[in-house]
Amino acid sequence: MNAIQSSAFFWLGLIGLLALLAVLPTLIALIRGADDIGYIILINVICCATVFGWPIAVIAAMRWPSRHPRRPGATGEPGPLPPAGGFGRSLRGRGPNA
Repeated sequence: MNAIQSSAFFWLGLIGLLALLAVLPTLIALIRGADDIGYIILINVICCATVFGWPIAVIAAMRWPSRHPRRPGATGEPGPLPPAGGFGRSLRGRGPNA
């Protein structure tokens, strides 16, 4: 156990893991494409110092509105139907050989 505690790789790995956990809310918000990412970063910086504030920052990053809303079919909901007649073009008034 003493050899692990004196190892530089152990401490660098531990510090790296803690740093990754500290910026996790910001990474989640970046991946989701959250709107006003500056607010999430501010919440992360202020709340990361406390044990109780970090989960608030994670929840805020997951619940913050996204810049790009999901497509209607992405959530399993049926999307709008295409217009009758195909692609919105009307064929009325044209002859049979047009």
